[in-house]
Amino acid sequence: MIITIGREFGSGGKYIGEKLAEELHMKFYDAELIERVSRERSISLEALKENDEKHKKSFWYTLAMASMSMYDSVNSLTELPEDDKVFIEQSKVIEEIAQEDNSIIIGRCSNIILKDRKNVVNVFVYAQDEKFKLGRKMEFTGLDEKKALKLMHKKDKERAAYYNYYTNKVWGARDGYDLLLDSSKLGIENTIKFIKEFSLMKK
Repeated sequence: MIITIGREFGSGGKYIGEKLAEELHMKFYDAELIERVSRERSISLEALKENDEKHKKSFWYTLAMASMSMYDSVNSLTELPEDDKVFIEQSKVIEEIAQEDNSIIIGRCSNIILKDRKNVVNVFVYAQDEKFKLGRKMEFTGLDEKKALKLMHKKDKERAAYYNYYTNKVWGARDGYDLLLDSSKLGIENTIKFIKEFSLMKK
């Protein structure tokens, strides 16, 4: 079983994923994903962090989302911009993870990359209450309200642009997910419980 979690910045998505992984005895991939890509694909960790869920200027969606196997036998991959090469290699690793073990994967278009697999639960965690998100970011980053708000808006814009760019879908729209949950209404612990019960039922 694979659970993918898209998330608004400050909604608690990463924390929710970590706790779910503990309770369901699943592997967890967030920063761990790009560390694995760096290690197995010989891409610098700095380059991966620079491109991590950030929108780039060129429009190479069609090539990036084409059959990954095509690039194993041709040289056209070398013609792609660096950020698209990174996306393709990261997508391959996500597919490998899905074949290996029960795992939770945070963001990075994993719900679309794994859309043809039957054993995947796709979740999007958001929070309509902006003060809820802002409070969490101030608590966990130590930033003041103004800086935390600026960072929150910046991160959500980057994640939305990245997702929309590589998937040709809308970040957080219902057609990409099995569950869309408002953590500010449910609470973090109830959100964890809801996803856990739904995933076990689907399994």
